[in-house]
Amino acid sequence: MPASHSLAHLHVRFRLRPLLMRFLANAFALALTAIVVPNIHFSGDYRILSWLLISAVFGLLNAFLKPLIQVVMLPLIFVSYGLVVVLINTVLLLTLSWIFPQRFHVHTLFWALVGGLVCGLLEGLFQNMFGLTPPIVEGGPDALKDEIAQRKHGLLEKQLLAATAEASPELAAGPAGPDEDAQDGGRP
Repeated sequence: MPASHSLAHLHVRFRLRPLLMRFLANAFALALTAIVVPNIHFSGDYRILSWLLISAVFGLLNAFLKPLIQVVMLPLIFVSYGLVVVLINTVLLLTLSWIFPQRFHVHTLFWALVGGLVCGLLEGLFQNMFGLTPPIVEGGPDALKDEIAQRKHGLLEKQLLAATAEASPELAAGPAGPDEDAQDGGRP
């Protein structure tokens, strides 16, 4: 096989750190959800082992199943201001309860909804704390860093003054002095 046809020229960049951080964020969110919500809990002989196993599956569901459901439900997410995401988290919790009936329990649909809300809030909190969700800017996080590095103090004020000068030149000229008031006869 010629060297040009081999797969050696493909460079796949796999970053392990964000994957592990997402796993930790999902694991902590699931554990705190089980602690906070009364009728969602882990059971079995080895609860820590159950938690790690269920967290791994929860991470896989969040990585593969959740984006697919979000794409299908995208119009409803916009219409409901994101409340459908709580339903998606509810479905994920019920799926975990279905996959691990002896190790993870969600008693009723109401508590699954409450757990979906709590779990979604905690996931977002932990992902932001771990730096997994960068701000959305054109060009990505590197462009944001470059833009911040290039800015000088007072640039915002200069831009506001320039925009004001273009919109209304009399406001950009500043307040009228006392000699201009005398020429107008003191009228405003």
